Amino acid sequence: MYKEITAAVLFAQLLISCSGDKQKKEQAESVQKRDTMTVIPEPSFTGVVFDYRKDLVCGMPVSAGVSDTVHYQGKIYGFCAVECKDEFVKDPVLYLTEGK
Repeated sequence: MYKEITAAVLFAQLLISCSGDKQKKEQAESVQKRDTMTVIPEPSFTGVVFDYRKDLVCGMPVSAGVSDTVHYQGKIYGFCAVECKDEFVKDPVLYLTEGK
Protein backbone atom coordinates (compact mmCIF):
# COMPACT_ATOMS: atom_id res chain seq x y z
CA MET A 1 0.00 0.00 0.00
CA TYR A 2 2.86 2.39 0.81
CA LYS A 3 4.33 1.83 -2.69
CA GLU A 4 0.97 2.64 -4.31
CA ILE A 5 0.67 5.93 -2.40
CA THR A 6 4.25 6.88 -3.27
CA ALA A 7 3.64 6.08 -6.94
CA ALA A 8 0.44 8.17 -6.93
CA VAL A 9 2.23 11.13 -5.34
CA LEU A 10 5.09 10.93 -7.85
CA PHE A 11 2.63 10.70 -10.72
CA ALA A 12 0.74 13.76 -9.43
CA GLN A 13 4.00 15.73 -9.16
CA LEU A 14 4.90 14.76 -12.71
CA LEU A 15 1.54 16.01 -14.01
CA ILE A 16 1.86 19.27 -12.11
CA SER A 17 5.38 19.95 -13.34
CA CYS A 18 4.45 19.22 -16.95
CA SER A 19 1.48 21.57 -16.88
CA GLY A 20 3.65 24.28 -15.29
CA ASP A 21 6.15 24.03 -18.15
CA LYS A 22 3.34 24.35 -20.67
CA GLN A 23 2.01 27.47 -18.92
CA LYS A 24 5.49 29.04 -18.82
CA LYS A 25 5.94 28.35 -22.53
CA GLU A 26 2.52 29.86 -23.35
CA GLN A 27 3.30 32.95 -21.25
CA ALA A 28 6.66 33.41 -22.98
CA GLU A 29 5.02 33.10 -26.41
CA SER A 30 2.32 35.58 -25.40
CA VAL A 31 4.91 38.13 -24.23
CA GLN A 32 6.90 37.64 -27.42
CA LYS A 33 3.79 38.18 -29.57
CA ARG A 34 2.78 41.22 -27.54
CA ASP A 35 6.28 42.68 -27.84
CA THR A 36 6.34 42.29 -31.61
CA MET A 37 2.87 43.80 -31.94
CA THR A 38 3.77 46.92 -29.97
CA VAL A 39 6.58 47.90 -32.32
CA ILE A 40 5.42 51.16 -33.84
CA PRO A 41 7.32 52.62 -36.76
CA GLU A 42 8.63 56.14 -36.37
CA PRO A 43 6.08 58.65 -37.64
CA SER A 44 6.84 60.18 -40.99
CA PHE A 45 5.87 63.82 -41.44
CA THR A 46 7.52 64.23 -44.84
CA GLY A 47 5.79 66.91 -46.87
CA VAL A 48 3.82 68.33 -43.92
CA VAL A 49 3.91 72.11 -43.71
CA PHE A 50 3.98 73.23 -40.09
CA ASP A 51 2.79 76.67 -39.05
CA TYR A 52 5.94 77.30 -36.96
CA ARG A 53 9.52 76.23 -37.58
CA LYS A 54 10.06 75.39 -33.91
CA ASP A 55 8.37 73.48 -31.12
CA LEU A 56 6.34 76.20 -29.40
CA VAL A 57 6.84 74.67 -25.94
CA CYS A 58 10.57 73.93 -25.79
CA GLY A 59 11.85 75.88 -28.80
CA MET A 60 13.48 72.92 -30.57
CA PRO A 61 13.58 73.38 -34.37
CA VAL A 62 10.96 71.28 -36.14
CA SER A 63 13.64 70.37 -38.68
CA ALA A 64 15.42 68.40 -35.90
CA GLY A 65 12.53 65.95 -35.75
CA VAL A 66 8.83 65.82 -35.00
CA SER A 67 7.31 63.05 -32.92
CA ASP A 68 3.76 64.42 -32.61
CA THR A 69 1.46 67.05 -34.11
CA VAL A 70 -1.64 69.03 -33.22
CA HIS A 71 -4.21 70.51 -35.57
CA TYR A 72 -5.43 73.77 -34.06
CA GLN A 73 -7.58 76.38 -35.79
CA GLY A 74 -6.83 74.99 -39.22
CA LYS A 75 -3.05 74.89 -38.75
CA ILE A 76 -0.59 72.09 -38.00
CA TYR A 77 1.91 72.43 -35.16
CA GLY A 78 4.81 70.02 -34.77
CA PHE A 79 6.34 68.96 -31.45
CA CYS A 80 9.56 67.17 -30.58
CA ALA A 81 7.85 65.03 -27.93
CA VAL A 82 4.40 64.02 -26.72
CA GLU A 83 5.06 65.94 -23.49
CA CYS A 84 5.51 69.19 -25.42
CA LYS A 85 2.31 68.54 -27.36
CA ASP A 86 0.42 67.83 -24.11
CA GLU A 87 1.61 71.13 -22.62
CA PHE A 88 0.54 73.02 -25.74
CA VAL A 89 -2.92 71.44 -25.69
CA LYS A 90 -3.48 72.67 -22.10
CA ASP A 91 -3.30 76.34 -23.23
CA PRO A 92 -2.63 76.84 -26.97
CA VAL A 93 -3.28 80.59 -26.84
CA LEU A 94 -0.50 81.07 -24.30
CA TYR A 95 2.07 79.37 -26.52
CA LEU A 96 0.84 81.00 -29.72
CA THR A 97 1.11 84.49 -28.25
CA GLU A 98 4.59 83.73 -26.83
CA GLY A 99 5.71 82.35 -30.20
CA LYS A 100 5.11 85.61 -32.06
